[in-house]
Amino acid sequence: MSRLLSTLCAGCAVGIGLAAWYFVPSDDPSVEIPASTQPATARTDQVAQDAALQASSEDATTPPSKRQALQTARAACSLPAIEAAVRTLTEQANESKAAEDWHILAEAHLECALQRAHLVGMTPGKPTYSELPAPFAKDLSAGLAAVKQARELGDESGELYRVEAALMSQHITGLGAALKWNAKINEALKTAGELQAEDPNLHVALGLRKLLAPTWFGHDPQKALQHFEFACDSMDDERPAIFAAMATYLQDKRDDAIGWLEQALQRNPRNKYAQAVLKRLQKGEEDPFGRDVTEAEINSAK
Repeated sequence: MSRLLSTLCAGCAVGIGLAAWYFVPSDDPSVEIPASTQPATARTDQVAQDAALQASSEDATTPPSKRQALQTARAACSLPAIEAAVRTLTEQANESKAAEDWHILAEAHLECALQRAHLVGMTPGKPTYSELPAPFAKDLSAGLAAVKQARELGDESGELYRVEAALMSQHITGLGAALKWNAKINEALKTAGELQAEDPNLHVALGLRKLLAPTWFGHDPQKALQHFEFACDSMDDERPAIFAAMATYLQDKRDDAIGWLEQALQRNPRNKYAQAVLKRLQKGEEDPFGRDVTEAEINSAK
């Protein structure tokens, strides 16, 4: 990737099935949302209260089990599992015509795309793909279609805008794609922040903007870590801890990176990327996060 391209395409699609968002930095300060300064316990309590409030107001046609089923499939780190969830959620969305069902389906397509790239390494300033594989691109298109349907049915939530930004960001493969999608991505992130600034998934995205920008254009692992710490305190997902591990490693804190990866695997021992990178760090290998995970590494972990 040329210097000009890296400058304009300032994030990296984290193609590891974790939260692979390629965000282009913006001069618009409204897109920058600081990590909360609340104590972790207070943030967690607030997240629980918000979740309870949302659950109490959900449409009766959208049982909480649908979202839980998606979370379970995602945590399996298995493409067949997430593909099966997508098929089921597609049928349910077509039958119910409920906005929340289309919202969950959009998330499912995003997770399916990320799982397809679960073992691809991540490096600041480098996109996951220079050309989108057909199944990956199909998930992105279907996910954006589901976002559109959910919004037409009345969903204007900050979380839906965050999902939309994530889906759009996965299209970045080079300069032309960056120019096409940049403004739309930033606008969606801005709206998400205005509506739901405390969303931990949004903070993962904001952290990735700082973590994966090129070293000469906005790369700031220390500030990125603040967003990942916020997300780790607010959700059970193992992926923020993996990003936190990379943020600390890039600050030459190998032992801290090992600790974060161990925490990630305590949350979800099925994450193959985390397993492989942890072993690399423990052996003192170079570029532990940037190299793709091989089948040999996966088999050695069994």
